Amino acid sequence: MTHPVQRAAGALRTWSLLALPLIGMGTGLTYSLVQEPVYTADAYAVVSSARQGVPTQDADFAQAYARVAVHPGLLAGNGDAYLADGELLRTTLQASASPDAPLIRLAAIAGTPEEAARRANSVASALTAYANRHSADTGVRLSSFAPAVPPASPGSPQPLIATAVATAAGLLLAALIWMAVPARGRRDDQEAAPARRPADTVSA
Repeated sequence: MTHPVQRAAGALRTWSLLALPLIGMGTGLTYSLVQEPVYTADAYAVVSSARQGVPTQDADFAQAYARVAVHPGLLAGNGDAYLADGELLRTTLQASASPDAPLIRLAAIAGTPEEAARRANSVASALTAYANRHSADTGVRLSSFAPAVPPASPGSPQPLIATAVATAAGLLLAALIWMAVPARGRRDDQEAAPARRPADTVSA
């Protein structure tokens, strides 16, 4: 490897090791500052038997109601625009049920903590009303277990996590450059060495 190329390679290695982690740190911090906050609020509902003394598969019904909670238009009808917007409901609500307990979790996201809690409670109320209208057929009822409250802090973005991830990415990229550049220099020296040997032999 020629001296100018060697100097350029050394400068590249030094620059990448110093600058890339700082660039990653700044990128992560900037992203977390400009990104709109997203809040998540959780409401819980529980399934119970509607007929005394009659065994029911409450956990299975909880799984079924968790699946229909995001069904477009199924919970609409009470004048809530959020429940009537199927696309918004699918993208801002996550419904899940415990595999071994009749408990349903309704997690709603929004740009403000109050709206996130309102959405979760609205879905919980509408789902409870829907389930109880069909209790004569299903044999189970749905009731509120824990209403959603406005979260104290956003779920994302998280500045420390975003900064740490971006900094780690910068360190990884710098390490790859650090390992790749010397390998190229050694390979060039090895390729150039055999070309000099015949000349050295003739001169001897």
